[in-house]
Amino acid sequence: MTVRPLPETPAEPAGQVIERLELEPWSRRFGIVAGITTSSSDFTLNGACPEGTAATHWAALRMAFHRQFPAVVVGYQSHGTEVMIHRHAQDGWMAWPQVDGHVTARRGILLAVTVADCVPVYLADPARGVVGLLHAGWRGIAAGMIERGVAAVASVAKSSPRDIITHCGVAICGACYEVGPEVVYQVRGESCAGASRLDLRAEIQARLDRLGVENERTSSPWCTAHGGQRFHSHRGSKGAAGRMLAYVGMPLAALGDPVPPLA
Repeated sequence: MTVRPLPETPAEPAGQVIERLELEPWSRRFGIVAGITTSSSDFTLNGACPEGTAATHWAALRMAFHRQFPAVVVGYQSHGTEVMIHRHAQDGWMAWPQVDGHVTARRGILLAVTVADCVPVYLADPARGVVGLLHAGWRGIAAGMIERGVAAVASVAKSSPRDIITHCGVAICGACYEVGPEVVYQVRGESCAGASRLDLRAEIQARLDRLGVENERTSSPWCTAHGGQRFHSHRGSKGAAGRMLAYVGMPLAALGDPVPPLA
């Protein structure tokens, strides 16, 4: 299936509290808020709660989104395949250990994952009002995260994979991501000699093909490693980078409409 390039663009209006790039077509066509922060902020999670600069940026994010999204949910990534379905959420932000994917059919819950080279995979069944977000590095891809995420969205939406739209977001590109033969074997099941280049977004698209995800599929052209100073890159910084926050959700009110009072 043809995968269309779709670059994330600066969120409007200019001068956001937290600088971020968003999927404008998802907002315009489906009323879904989806995007990612930039290297101007850091959403690293350490211990039980954000510390230092990250705590300040989490507070700014809540200020930017709280009217449309009273709840923000995120996981302490473990590069696994745990996908959490959120049917209810309390106001504020919540984090769970060892959760790398989130799905909800509830308005007002902003799903989030932290990334700094791994792929944020955005999923939605717009007709049935279900969204999902996955954190997918090579370990998660090899272990079945894409399969788990698609199955979770289809289950909540009571639909099939062919109804799901997807976007592979800002991540390290294949030209910048050199891995050893053991990684190639785990991801592709192929043996090779020496180092190879691995395109994580292409590997995800191959899995979406096999799963029968036939609706709109797009992929970001942005690379964390050679994207200048715009993005955090774990590989590009040799482990010194912070973390960006990818997010997706259905706001309490249609975009542009008055926000109803919170219950």
